[in-house]
Amino acid sequence: MEQNEKMEKLLRDYGYPEQSIPRLMEEISSMSFEKVKKLILPYNDITAEKS
Repeated sequence: MEQNEKMEKLLRDYGYPEQSIPRLMEEISSMSFEKVKKLILPYNDITAEKS
């Protein structure tokens, strides 16, 4: 699997909204998969405090 596909799958697995994935991919596409995996959090963990 290509690096960008792996990052996209990771974002989906982490629950990020489909409409925000293209923008996020633009921002993280220059990073390595391992760095992205360490930096991002599951979407629900990020939004939990806001409800």
